[in-house]
Amino acid sequence: MQLQRTKAQFEENGFQVVLVGLGTPERAEAFKQQFFLSFPLICDPEKKLYQIYGLGRASVADMASPTFLLKGLKTLSRGHIPGMPRDDVMQMPGVFLIDTSGNIRYAHYSKDPSDNPSIETLLALKDII
Repeated sequence: MQLQRTKAQFEENGFQVVLVGLGTPERAEAFKQQFFLSFPLICDPEKKLYQIYGLGRASVADMASPTFLLKGLKTLSRGHIPGMPRDDVMQMPGVFLIDTSGNIRYAHYSKDPSDNPSIETLLALKDII
């Protein structure tokens, strides 16, 4: 996973990465082991953090958008076969950079479930933290 491969770069630039997921602690641990992740992972099955940060749910149109479908085909062409969906597959993700005082310095609200800023984009924001 690209995020884990760039962990040192994030740390060198003063970032601490924390992941949030919808699953149980047991599933979170299995996910971390499957993808060799060493980041803290917060379990939020009731979606409280998603609500606090204003992350909504995808619509059927979002899930069927050409951009999202093309990204899915690219992923499949690289040999990545998705598993069975779990939890709320319509829950939209987001990325937030929060400073040490708890202020949100950057917010990315995904347009579809695969819309995430690149690692390079995030690292370039190091000066706003």
